[in-house]
Amino acid sequence: MHGPDIDHVNDVIRHFGESQRAGMRAERRESMRSMLFDLPRRSSLGWECLHEHAPRYLRELCAVLPPEEIGRRMRAPGSRPYALQPFIVLCSYLGARQQRILDRAIPPGDPFPGEDVDSVCFLVDFWERVMRAYRTDGRLLPDDAGGALGILDGAQVADLVERLSPFEPGAYATLRRTGAILDLYSFILHGEQRDGIFGHGPYPGPGGSTLLVKEWNDLRNDYLPWAATEARIPVANVIVAYAAGDVRVVCDMFGSMTIHPHELGDRLTGLVALTSEDGVLRVLGADELQAVQEAATAANEELYLRALEWDDRYKIEYGAALFANHLTSFFTLAGSDAGVRDRIMESCRATADRMVDRLLGVAVPSIWHHMATSDADFFSPVVR
Repeated sequence: MHGPDIDHVNDVIRHFGESQRAGMRAERRESMRSMLFDLPRRSSLGWECLHEHAPRYLRELCAVLPPEEIGRRMRAPGSRPYALQPFIVLCSYLGARQQRILDRAIPPGDPFPGEDVDSVCFLVDFWERVMRAYRTDGRLLPDDAGGALGILDGAQVADLVERLSPFEPGAYATLRRTGAILDLYSFILHGEQRDGIFGHGPYPGPGGSTLLVKEWNDLRNDYLPWAATEARIPVANVIVAYAAGDVRVVCDMFGSMTIHPHELGDRLTGLVALTSEDGVLRVLGADELQAVQEAATAANEELYLRALEWDDRYKIEYGAALFANHLTSFFTLAGSDAGVRDRIMESCRATADRMVDRLLGVAVPSIWHHMATSDADFFSPVVR
């Protein structure tokens, strides 16, 4: 058996890193702060969790479900995992690896003594194979396709188009209100991480229009320790498809979507809200959308009040569960039993037990300064 093509692995790492650099610096993400959550240190913890545990668990998964099949199964409205989860896996591993390189002051181009090269190559290969199977154009990143992120095939797009209702201002107002409430819910549930909100497209719409899709998933999470609110959203996902004329859609590697112009009201020709239940789409009516709004609003208040009680330690420690939640989604997609979910959570908690005290002693881990300012490789290449 031949070893991995290190040159190819490094090309992928460089391409991934340059896209992440551009995205993070455009948003000034390194300077983001929160009153409720310790964003940089919880991410550094989460990265370390996946650096330690993702290779082992994903090898276990790939023994029964190859990356190409994972990518194909993700190509469905309402899917979780979606574009963010493969990104999180590779970003976390490379981010924690880079932190170790910085801690040891390894010069650019020098080998990383004791590096697990096989695990780096495995995760790069996993990410590449998943993404090429997930996207309908076989590319890796939206940057490679002018900001497009197409995951639906022609039949899926035709099905959404057939379900569209003609634009009606009242229905659009309901969908905007629902989306705003679900944005806040996803934001608080995931500790101010952009998880659960997904935009993809553009696709060909009726009459020469553009079809774009925005989704909210993970709405009935039962895995995150703080997620069990008394108010429960009645559906696990909400999918909204819009047809609009004269718009530009730009997606990024994080699964987010920007629409130009931002206000679509006078350009919309059709819209529909749906949910996916066991892979079957059905339309959500006005009464159901109202129930979603009410439950999410009540859950938002519960989640906010819980987060207010978190001490400085838990504002970092919650990152272990947050990143375990990403990894478990692949096993849920594969139909694995709950046992692996419990093992992943236990593994990540063990990492947190070891790391949190050290992170409390560091204002901002050095990786964040590197990501914000360095012109060197965003992620160092593998050197044998």
